[in-house]
Amino acid sequence: MTIESLGNWFAQTAAQCSSHHGADQYQRGLLGAYVYEQYKAWTQGNANPYCLSLEMCAYASWSRSTWLGKPILVDNAAEWLRYCVDKYKIPWTLLSNAQAQDPNARGICQHVNFGSWGSGHHDCGSGFPMDVVIDKAKKWGGGSTPPPATGGLLMSSDVAFDPRSGQQIIAYIDTQGRVCCNGGLVDAASNARSGVGLAINADGKKVITYTNQGGKLCTYEQNPGSNTWGWSDRGWNAKLLSLSTRRLSN
Repeated sequence: MTIESLGNWFAQTAAQCSSHHGADQYQRGLLGAYVYEQYKAWTQGNANPYCLSLEMCAYASWSRSTWLGKPILVDNAAEWLRYCVDKYKIPWTLLSNAQAQDPNARGICQHVNFGSWGSGHHDCGSGFPMDVVIDKAKKWGGGSTPPPATGGLLMSSDVAFDPRSGQQIIAYIDTQGRVCCNGGLVDAASNARSGVGLAINADGKKVITYTNQGGKLCTYEQNPGSNTWGWSDRGWNAKLLSLSTRRLSN
């Protein structure tokens, strides 16, 4: 299942359940958003008023080796965890069953830790590599860029946060040389050689930089509130790319 099909399933009245966010194995750095974080998702019974939840497109019956064979899904889960920990100042405490069922306890847990108090589910499953997810989430703190997913899906990537919404934005170049942002194509004909850099100013304007096949620095710019990207070949030698990217980041 993809995060889009998961969202469509949640949207059915007959489903009678929901999660705040979702992650799949198909789109690196892109999460589904189904319920506003200030509202309760209907997935964890009595724990609904106290928790943020990530629904992963997976099976609780998976073994540890199967989970680790889904690197995009595991990495997306780690990024989501880092986002929640940073935004809500959640401690890295791995909660016991008793702690998970205590509304005053703060930390990280799986649905299974809620027991019958939280609807009696057994996910994420005994094979879920919680240790790997937490380790990745810790290493990616402080605005550092997560490594691209294994499997050759990306050539390079960069990450930034929109200061207005707090949303994590990821720009990357795929193996076909196309510049992408948060899972969508910025330009199917960008024919990029290397890069990519991403900067977002205080007003929410996004700037993506990359080097084209001719060795020139190029940029895409998107103004706040717009879904359209504007392109410009700056004509600069690619040797200036790292300096220019640092300036944009400041």
